[in-house]
Formats: sequence, structure tokens, C-alpha cells
Amino acid sequence: MADLNLRSLIERFAASSCSWLSTVRPDGRVHSAPIWHVWTNGRAYVVTTAKAVKVPNIRNNPNVVLTHPDPHKAIIIDGEASLVQDKTDLLRPLFKAKYDWDIAEDDDYDTIIEIKPVKLLAWGEEGAGYRQRWFGERITGIRLFAE
Repeated sequence: MADLNLRSLIERFAASSCSWLSTVRPDGRVHSAPIWHVWTNGRAYVVTTAKAVKVPNIRNNPNVVLTHPDPHKAIIIDGEASLVQDKTDLLRPLFKAKYDWDIAEDDDYDTIIEIKPVKLLAWGEEGAGYRQRWFGERITGIRLFAE
């Protein structure tokens, strides 16, 4: 049952139109921003501009948090972020299908962030009324039907 709950949570997160990404500034202050994301192969991906605050933050400290915007059915993903260069071909059809956005044609948004989940925390409906948490490969091992 726990893995069915986890799959349901990941499907809901993957389908959501946005999420919040929190990164840590070099001085320790947190920076949060709403972002568009896609999910594939057990990872979340964000495309942003090289000038975005989140980019140097991730270079300095890869620890990030992604949150689903619904506070009544919380999904919180602790992860390790990295800046990747070789994922445009993989991600292009996903962003096009979800947002009608061709990331390969957008010169301003040229930086891809890959987020590997370390922990997923949830409560509310899928959490059966109490807090549940999953770690590491239990999260990244979930493959969605379109993958």
C-alpha cells in the first residue's frame, strides 16, 4: 500500500502545473520561487535562465526542497540538485507536452536543473491522515507510465 501511495503522490506532483523550489544562498538565507517542472526517470527537472538566483545557489549548495502548492495535500521533496547540459533532447517533448513550451527554441532559458529526490514527505489524503515518508531509491525507482 505504501508504494501505491508513493506512486500516487509522484503522479500528482508530476501532473501539477507548478511547484516551489527552495535553494540556499551563500549567506544561508533561503530563496524560494515558483517553477515549472517535469518528472522523468525518478528525477524532477527545471529549466531556467543562467542569471536566476537559484543557479549560483545550487552551485554553492546542491540541497534543495521542492513543494507541491496544495497545503492540504502536502508533498515535500528534499533533493540534491545539479546543473546538467545533456538533457535537452530528453526533456524537450516533456515540456512541450505539459506547457506547450519548446525549451530548445528558447534562448533565454538555457540552464537545466536536475533534482534527485532524497526524501519525500506527505500528509493529507494520500498520507492516510498522517505523515508518511520515503527515502532514496524507493522514490527514484518509481517509473511513471509515460516513461
